Amino acid sequence: MVLRRQSLVVLFLTLISVPVALGQAPTSPIQFAKQDGITTSFIPAPDVGGTVGGSTNPANWLKVEIHYATTPNLKTKYLDAVQFKIWVEGRDPDAVNSTGGKGVAVGFTGEVTYVNIAAGKDIYGVFYVHPATLARYSTDGNPDDYDRKFNIHVEAYVDGALQDYFDKRPEKNLGWFKVLKPIPGLVFRQDQCPFIQADTERYPAMKLPTAAQ
Repeated sequence: MVLRRQSLVVLFLTLISVPVALGQAPTSPIQFAKQDGITTSFIPAPDVGGTVGGSTNPANWLKVEIHYATTPNLKTKYLDAVQFKIWVEGRDPDAVNSTGGKGVAVGFTGEVTYVNIAAGKDIYGVFYVHPATLARYSTDGNPDDYDRKFNIHVEAYVDGALQDYFDKRPEKNLGWFKVLKPIPGLVFRQDQCPFIQADTERYPAMKLPTAAQ
């Protein structure tokens, strides 16, 4: 009986701690949208001109848009800054330790910091992945994997503290992205790709990275 009571107490404490440990921080000033916190689409690069003899490959980029809102915990009209970190799942079929022809699971990582975010219900951020990356790190060179199969994880930080997170496809294993082989530098901010002037009114201003970044 004593052991049973102790087990029930442990279970109860675990259950009441889950929302705090595994979800949105209780004092978070922002939260991801429940249904469309992450949306993906394939879009062509804007026509900004090119060099003679340059590539005419019409392959599309992967656009990853994040959707979030401020919460009543934000007591001012603006949030100074929020940093988003992202993991985009992929497969490396050419990895030496690939088994079964499926490739090694990899994760493209990136981050962006938005500043002076006006309080509101519908706020957006965006990342992009180059067509060549999509073709190389997919099964049979099929970029559709990034829309149909592969997952995406994004986290929001304010003052260095995790505030909320979202997975495009909810996983039982909440740390699924941590076991991916990380490949940094393959997820671009707007200012790192041809979409620098796209939807300038849709997204908050970005904080310029330091020279070291």
